[in-house]
Amino acid sequence: MYKVLIVDDEPLVREYLRLHIASNHPDWEVAGEAMDGQEAWEMLQNMRVHLVITDIKMPVVDGLELCRRLSQSENPPIILILSGFDEFSLAREALRFGVQNYLLKPVVHDELALALTQVTTQLDRKFHDELAALAMGKVSKESQTQVVRQFLKALVSENSVEIKALYPLVFRLKVQLIETEGLIMVLDLDEDRLAQKGIPYGDFPIFRFILNQMTGELSETNGSGFVFLDEDQHICVLVTGEDKNDIERKCRLLYDKVSSAMLANTGITVSGAFGTFESELFHLQYSYTKAIETLNRRLFSEEPSLFNERNGDVQLQRLAILEQTLASVQLAIPDGNEAAFLMAVKRFFESLPHFGPIHVMKFGLHLLRLLSNGLLERQSGFVEGAYHHLRQMHGNPPELSIQAVLGLFQEIFHCLTKGGKEETVQENEQDIVSRVRTYIYSHYAEPLSLALLAEKIGISPGYLSNIFHKTMQESYIKFLTRVRMEQAAELLKASPAMKVYDVSEKVGYVSVKHFSHVFKQFHHMPPGEYQEKHLDHTEWPVL
Repeated sequence: MYKVLIVDDEPLVREYLRLHIASNHPDWEVAGEAMDGQEAWEMLQNMRVHLVITDIKMPVVDGLELCRRLSQSENPPIILILSGFDEFSLAREALRFGVQNYLLKPVVHDELALALTQVTTQLDRKFHDELAALAMGKVSKESQTQVVRQFLKALVSENSVEIKALYPLVFRLKVQLIETEGLIMVLDLDEDRLAQKGIPYGDFPIFRFILNQMTGELSETNGSGFVFLDEDQHICVLVTGEDKNDIERKCRLLYDKVSSAMLANTGITVSGAFGTFESELFHLQYSYTKAIETLNRRLFSEEPSLFNERNGDVQLQRLAILEQTLASVQLAIPDGNEAAFLMAVKRFFESLPHFGPIHVMKFGLHLLRLLSNGLLERQSGFVEGAYHHLRQMHGNPPELSIQAVLGLFQEIFHCLTKGGKEETVQENEQDIVSRVRTYIYSHYAEPLSLALLAEKIGISPGYLSNIFHKTMQESYIKFLTRVRMEQAAELLKASPAMKVYDVSEKVGYVSVKHFSHVFKQFHHMPPGEYQEKHLDHTEWPVL
């Protein structure tokens, strides 16, 4: 129940206000009445009210002076002033003391009702905010950190369901994730070193856990950034700073400390990569994508390093061939197509100027990890068998023939395809993709993720990603973005009065700023400009 104090030197006005509030606003209680500002001030020393309705012209102490006194008090109530037509200058002066609204005398029933409704809404919002702040204040620092980590993971993996759930919590925690600029740096174990030491494939997660703990501790000590894991268990760090040079310096410093600590404590080396510089929180996924792509450069290198995207065209060509190879391999395995599998592997190694056991080991482990997270996530025994074959590469001569490499990967293929195709896939690829397209067209306004769609179909996200790209000639995320952008354009053209933020929400975007950025990339102009350009002026009368 909210409480109000009525202050007016006219008894009839006080009575009218008291009766109106009692009969029309059950959430409100008249806590008291005063004939002038002095009496009201004295009453307020002993009572707490949420609203003061006061006349502006009164004897002894007028409403203006009462407003001034209240504005200087701790946690002042909301003030609604009453003024005559000739008192507008006084009412305007009262606004300096935090008065948010005023009503003209004689008071009109509907205007009073509207004013009280607005105050009620304001107080309700304040109450909920204070309650939420109290609750968040009781959340431990460890839990707050976990919320931020989970939010960043959802952000880079484009899990819109979790983004919508976690963003309000991050906002209330008042965590400043990006001040001016930031980027995502990705760190990962050099798994070929684990294989050389004879570490079982099933124990790799233990060393990833150690790397994650070390990175978190060193990052916290140096204030380098927020550390979190992505869906593939890469260690990711959001690094922010004053400018690009400052951020890059922090990245290199953290990488040097982490890699040195891991080498000293476990004997395992670490590679890393950083992505693009971004100034918007919801653009960090672009930085992450570039960091993951850049990290793959370690497959062409024999030594661990912190890689960046500033490399020549040759490296870009090799990365493109790597991406094509991995896509072909992921399609060949469920189909049991040995020839396509070996042809893809052959194309990759022929793109390298030279290759030895370490390159074969790096590529093979990268392939196993990719398949373990997708097609073979429930067939760990097959992966262990393939890993056993890879470990035999250790100790081979520094130069290998392409025939020797293909012989190895033929054995690996046989290990990975034991038991036939993935049991969960009963439909052909076209039917699966058709079902996914239908679902996207029906639910594009809702939070959608590849994992969610894969779960509904009953297959792994990795397999769905590959067959979707193969069938549609574009990735799942590009298709979803295209559907949303086309629907957004139709809404903007069909409803000139619709606000951009409403359109953004109707096509499934959490942030209107991110929506506007994507819309401009897709339609080559901001949504507001697009809407204005497509206004049908023929509907307006000619003046």
